[in-house]
Amino acid sequence: MKLFPDFETKKRFMKTGLPIILGIAWSPIIWMVVIATLGQGVFALTGSWLVTQVVVLVIVFLVVYVLLRVFMQIGNKFYGEGH
Repeated sequence: MKLFPDFETKKRFMKTGLPIILGIAWSPIIWMVVIATLGQGVFALTGSWLVTQVVVLVIVFLVVYVLLRVFMQIGNKFYGEGH
């Protein structure tokens, strides 16, 4: 059974769907790194774990967004319109 019926469908998935799946998969890992490195410092500044989690969540969304943009640019080099 073929997952993609033709090359164009595969190319569209690689350009749009794969980076989104990658971002979802890496978000918990990035969250753990950020909470381990910045969690105690942000908690010391705010005194609230709820505020700390919100700050960490915003940082994680920003990092994932930047990484997705980079991966999409790299993907366009491999699956660009000229190929």
